[in-house]
Amino acid sequence: MDKDTFFTMPPSKRVQEVNKLLKGHDQKEISKLLDIPPSTFSKYMREGYYLYHKADKKYYPFVRSEEERVTVKANEESDENSFIKSHMDTLKKIVQIVEESGPLLLDKRIYDENAEIMNKNIRMNNEIYKEFSDFCKKYYPHLKMQDVFAQSLIDAMQKYKPEK
Repeated sequence: MDKDTFFTMPPSKRVQEVNKLLKGHDQKEISKLLDIPPSTFSKYMREGYYLYHKADKKYYPFVRSEEERVTVKANEESDENSFIKSHMDTLKKIVQIVEESGPLLLDKRIYDENAEIMNKNIRMNNEIYKEFSDFCKKYYPHLKMQDVFAQSLIDAMQKYKPEK
């Protein structure tokens, strides 16, 4: 976050960003990072009726009455509702995919940074490969086909391992 961004942000967003920074810095350090005087920093942080709580090292909304607290909470919930409403189509697609095919949870070994990766050629029926490719594109377009394939190998090893 830079000085211009700090001054132009809405107060609620500014408080969220500064609260993140407060986990590793104090208020004076943050004002130095932004290259603004501490008094100006404090003034802008109080916009929107936010107060700093020293023990928590965090800004909170200032509430004058119980009625106002309920109103503030309703506004926060309406932000969540507006997000859900604006992304409803995407959320419905995600739910539909999970209901139709179940969630695909990838084994952590697939993404292991220390794993040695190698290229292997395999021979397979062309129709099966096309069907698998279409399956990956349709149901898991956000994943690499090689990762889905690796998970399929893991699943097959677990499913078909002989019991002793």
